[in-house]
Amino acid sequence: MHLKLTGLMSRLHLFQIFLLLTSLAGCSSFSVMNFEVMRPAGYSVPPEIKSVVLVDNSIVFPDTNVSIIMLDKEIIKVDTTKVADYSSHVLNTIRDELLSRMFFDTVYVDTIQYKKISRGAALGKLSYNQIQNICSKFGADAIISLDAYRYTNNISIQTLIDYDEYYSTYDASAINYWRIYDCFNMSILNFHLQQDTIFWDNIGSTLNGSLNPFISFDKATHKIGSYLSYQMVDYLVPYWEEVSRNLYTSGSMHFLNASDWVNRGNWEEAEKIWNYIYSNSSKKAKIKAALNLALAFERYGDIDEATDWAYKVYKILEENDTKTNSDINRYAVDYYINLSKRKQEYKKLIEQLGE
Repeated sequence: MHLKLTGLMSRLHLFQIFLLLTSLAGCSSFSVMNFEVMRPAGYSVPPEIKSVVLVDNSIVFPDTNVSIIMLDKEIIKVDTTKVADYSSHVLNTIRDELLSRMFFDTVYVDTIQYKKISRGAALGKLSYNQIQNICSKFGADAIISLDAYRYTNNISIQTLIDYDEYYSTYDASAINYWRIYDCFNMSILNFHLQQDTIFWDNIGSTLNGSLNPFISFDKATHKIGSYLSYQMVDYLVPYWEEVSRNLYTSGSMHFLNASDWVNRGNWEEAEKIWNYIYSNSSKKAKIKAALNLALAFERYGDIDEATDWAYKVYKILEENDTKTNSDINRYAVDYYINLSKRKQEYKKLIEQLGE
């Protein structure tokens, strides 16, 4: 399945996207490494699905209070204007992002709006004949259908009497409801409900001044639509996520020597030193060395070995009841939990990539 992702798997194993932040402040004993790891999609698309079509099966929601402005908890303006292209904006954004990730062979958008306005049918699904006709028309393996949506914009202005200023907040919210249909047997594979909000705030010396930086209701609606669209793509296909890890660089000359090897790009020599420290040093040094070894193996994509090294640290802290005694201990516990989660996700990820 999805052979175009072979290059992405090499990225997963090599973790070539690294940024070493070398500036160390004060008595800091570590550097921060930022790199990307691949996460599995929320839903595992069946491997036989290689072509999809995005469909608008929604109707404009009946609410009239689309955008509301409130001053000190009293409504001062209600805007009933709706964004006519919300659904097409969402579908086109998803199409473009899916194409950029090269997970499916083809991604289409059907420009027909299938749902007819009728009482009690706001969440109605596509009919058997509609599914059959759409699949045949595009030669697709599955339909991803936006079956319903709703959005709102709310601005709240608070008078700060003591400061002679105004504090304004702006919430843009949306809900999207999706169904995924199988073109092989005309059945529903999955349904998914999205709901989220994006937020802005500002302080101004006048009421209008507090509102001036805010974007229009139309633009805010498009922004929340785009935000949910990218989330939907992450629900359908694996995605890259940036993470931050600590590389411990001080404590003895051995740590400094290992850091020098890392800066030269020779992690293998650094590992030899960290293994020596782990076998011949105090608990504090063992913890740092083991965390560095966990990072090294995570860097190679060996999640099992990385988790094993992180667990060695967790076990030391658990035995001494010191899991929350210091920043490094708390980091070690969080790192072990994170790697354990990645280990559980790994099988799902490999299946989704068709490896």
